[in-house]
Amino acid sequence: MMADENIENSNELEFVVFCIENVAAKLGVDAERVYQAFTEKSDILNGYIVPEYEVLHTKSREYIVDDLLDVIKERAVEISFSNGEVQREQSSGMTANPILLQKKYCRIIECFAKQQGLSLDAALNFFYHSEVYQLIRDGVSDMHCMSDAYLVDELEQEYNRNME
Repeated sequence: MMADENIENSNELEFVVFCIENVAAKLGVDAERVYQAFTEKSDILNGYIVPEYEVLHTKSREYIVDDLLDVIKERAVEISFSNGEVQREQSSGMTANPILLQKKYCRIIECFAKQQGLSLDAALNFFYHSEVYQLIRDGVSDMHCMSDAYLVDELEQEYNRNME
């Protein structure tokens, strides 16, 4: 059993987002569900992905996704589907290149973490549970085209509302 490790830097954060988003795409589910499966239903994120970053990040996308699907299966983690996911899958095709969007998510999370004095893990958790993420992911009001600074401000406002 590997020791749990927290996300320590932007490279690890980018890799974690890459894993979440690509597994979600492969399964045809919302990334929030994969994030939940990796964190709340199991310790895949901090108990496997982060500790194995040095090896995993050198592999191909297909290898990484298949490996993570094997880990999900081995640990008997269930990822549930919702009725709205087919519609989201189609609407997300309207957004930017998925790789560029993943990099944007990372920049937003990292900046938000610095501004709020949060760990990268805590910022990642808030991001994947936020309305801002859902709006960006779905391409609502072209949120994916907004500047990183604007999106961090939106995320900060949502965070402050939730803290009240």
